[in-house]
Amino acid sequence: MATLVRQTALVVGVANSRSLAWKSALSLLQKKYNVVVAYQNDRFEASVNKMVQSYCDEHKEIQDDKDAPKLACVPCDVSSDEEMENLFSTHLPRVFHEELQIETVNLDALVHSIAYADANAMKPAKNSQLSLLKTSRKSFETAHDISSYSLLGLVNHALPFLAPKTSSVTALTYLGSTRAIPNYNIMGPAKASLEAVVRGLANELGPDPYGIRVNAVSAGPVSTIASRGIQHFSDMKQIVEDKSPLRRNVTGNEVGDVVAYLAGIENGASAITGQVIFVDAGFSIV
Repeated sequence: MATLVRQTALVVGVANSRSLAWKSALSLLQKKYNVVVAYQNDRFEASVNKMVQSYCDEHKEIQDDKDAPKLACVPCDVSSDEEMENLFSTHLPRVFHEELQIETVNLDALVHSIAYADANAMKPAKNSQLSLLKTSRKSFETAHDISSYSLLGLVNHALPFLAPKTSSVTALTYLGSTRAIPNYNIMGPAKASLEAVVRGLANELGPDPYGIRVNAVSAGPVSTIASRGIQHFSDMKQIVEDKSPLRRNVTGNEVGDVVAYLAGIENGASAITGQVIFVDAGFSIV
């Protein structure tokens, strides 16, 4: 009997169990992808390793069945070009060989779930309502570098390993890219930049020889590490619950399921590219 060739996804941006990156990884595992999750640095290494080990312990068939989907983790700080290069030249080959038991690095899906702005840029300006206007040049550059440029950097390094005609790239974004959201400050322009990158990459990578789909998922407000930096975040959630057509918030699992849907071509997503798909209980239409 031939060995099952399982698809593999790389999910970048896992911080803890609430991360949309982690929820996306779990949804991809349910769709029988091998999944490699990437965390930022030593600060997150122990907790992410523990999450991965706990998942493997709860799903013992991962260890017992060579054809079952595997889960592994690697470091990658996207603020460093060297770290992004090492991810693909060193860390992924080791994980593919030792943990996934696959000789060659081949990716079918890349998920970008990364957002960051300096804490000072996300706080209300002193004695002023002009928080965005008072953004420093450094804070502007940092937010765009980590939240937007990192997608370009990751895809550039991943391109030789992404399967032509069948692979996908998906980024996580938010409504603040197109609407003025109170307290979202510099992250609004950074997410607008990210979505523009998604459209540009979809246009460049769609034709031969690539045939790679690139999309974004715009999630409603979900409690994550990133959301902690937004002033009055609980008010944002309450507004969605009160005004969205479904009169509720979304869950991280629901967002992850849409990311996993966009990743594959077997379930009807094969012609979707360059799009921002809203998973927000319909709030974006009101």
